[in-house]
Amino acid sequence: MTYKTDVTVIGAGASGMTAAIRAASKQRKVILVEKQVNPGRKILASGNGRCNLLNLGKPRYYGDSDFAESVLKQCPADDIISFFKHYGLVVTTEDEDRMYPYSFQAASVLNVLKNAIYLNGVSMMTGFNVLSVQKEKDSFLITGENGDTIQTAKVIIACGGAAQPKLGGTYDGYQILHSLGHTIIPTYPALVSLTTDPKSISGLSGIRSHCEITLVNDRKVLHQEKGEILFTDYGISGICVMQCARFTEKEKTQLQINFVSGIYENTEDVTEELRRRQKMLSDLSPVSLFDGILPERISFAVLKQAGIPLHGETAGSLSDNELRSIADRVMCYKVIITGTRGMDFAQVTAGGADCGEFISETMESRIVSGVHAAGEVLNVDGDCGGFNLMFAFSSGIIAGRSV
Repeated sequence: MTYKTDVTVIGAGASGMTAAIRAASKQRKVILVEKQVNPGRKILASGNGRCNLLNLGKPRYYGDSDFAESVLKQCPADDIISFFKHYGLVVTTEDEDRMYPYSFQAASVLNVLKNAIYLNGVSMMTGFNVLSVQKEKDSFLITGENGDTIQTAKVIIACGGAAQPKLGGTYDGYQILHSLGHTIIPTYPALVSLTTDPKSISGLSGIRSHCEITLVNDRKVLHQEKGEILFTDYGISGICVMQCARFTEKEKTQLQINFVSGIYENTEDVTEELRRRQKMLSDLSPVSLFDGILPERISFAVLKQAGIPLHGETAGSLSDNELRSIADRVMCYKVIITGTRGMDFAQVTAGGADCGEFISETMESRIVSGVHAAGEVLNVDGDCGGFNLMFAFSSGIIAGRSV
């Protein structure tokens, strides 16, 4: 069959649904197509099922961060809140300026979006796999895998990124935009756990620790974060670790962990405390020097990396140079990074369509009139904390209202 419509939105995720709703609210005939049978699966998984909608703090974006901030000026947090409030979603704010649905259930957000799609008369076609989008004079012809076609005056590409293919992650949006003449910045996983050399995390699997981490390559600092890390069988996880992932370089990347950040300012302070503890605990194992500060397994790993023999020695037998070495390692424990866990486990995709080829006020292509894009398909990715969904909603609303 061939369908005719004013606007076709490709992708029924966060950006696609908001774009379709906003376009239809202005009496436009809108078709929303989705490759998956069930739309919005990434929304349901976001925030561990709690759906961190947006963040009221300072923007934290990468890729084309200037473009992202320009988009948020056109459609700020208050506009997004008003959009959802109109359709019945009540929101609340938690620590670090993070905003959630009042129910703390991602299903509440998806249900409200589905209701709004119905109320505004959007035609949703699920299981519709787009094979091509072709420009035809003043309209576009969208061809589906099943042979159906859609003739549309405007098209909004909101397919999302390649992260988490099990939840609908796809390269389709990049391929469609590339076929229309757009530049695609190479994509790679962001907000994902890191894999490491097994020796540097030996014996630490399952341990959590609050610390400061620094990603380094050949003495060059790539990125720094603070927070809780989790040692695993394959490497290291935790929000602060995942926020380092997009900066990881393929060779010689090292993660330096300060296990006593916030307790001691420098190695001299740590050394002085170790001297005090050495006198008090002289007959005990050197591992006991960090009792009350660190889990025993981390203490053991720090001493091992500092080169301290642990074959029955006592704390009192350690030289001052050995104490200094321990102080150095507890503030700079070194883990060799071998890579990331990849797109299958990433929360978001870095890279994407070159934002310089789009107008932030309308999300319209500078290359092909009538083509708009929104959300993760663009070269914008943010930190954890609602930044990625906020950009998706903001850019979707702008694209929807501009058509």
